[in-house]
Amino acid sequence: MRSTGKHIFLSLLILTGFLFLSCTTSAPPRYESTTKMIQDEKFNIQARIVTREELEKQAGRTPSPFVIEPGLFDPREYVVIELIINNKTDNPAGFEIKDLEMRLGAGYYYTKNSFQIMQYWENHDEDINSADKQRMKTITERYMLDRKVQIPDKGLKRGYVVFLSKMPKYGEMTILLPIFGGGYKPDFYEFTFPFTRF
Repeated sequence: MRSTGKHIFLSLLILTGFLFLSCTTSAPPRYESTTKMIQDEKFNIQARIVTREELEKQAGRTPSPFVIEPGLFDPREYVVIELIINNKTDNPAGFEIKDLEMRLGAGYYYTKNSFQIMQYWENHDEDINSADKQRMKTITERYMLDRKVQIPDKGLKRGYVVFLSKMPKYGEMTILLPIFGGGYKPDFYEFTFPFTRF
């Protein structure tokens, strides 16, 4: 009787271990690359979800600073949006990336800057060597928009904004972008992306 109970306990323990491993090593979620555009008399703006595959290809053999694995205890991941903004006016324009907002259901999320992204890697992955971390820093500086974005008159600005959030399996994601240009109040531009995992 005791032997049977012991075998049941060991079997349950092994099964629990397999379930735990399957939760932490399951395939990461992927989302379709979707592009949205808004045009008015002031700006032509394009917002695009950048896929994991594209981010990894950019990084080459170096780990992409924009790709983190959602885990069992921290299911968040980076959501990368590429913005291309064409200023059609005679006035310079701009915004701060901290003022961008992402809505997912009832949740509100804000951008991470390049320093915060590199801090994540410094604190979470000791296996990445210093040379790779330096290359990751170069990637963030190359692709991400600055904290304060300046768009010259009749000029173009292009770069990534990065959010950290838990992504559901399906639904809608809305990005709110305020741009100051020639006035005291910003113009607000809203991009809504329907998405599903695939």
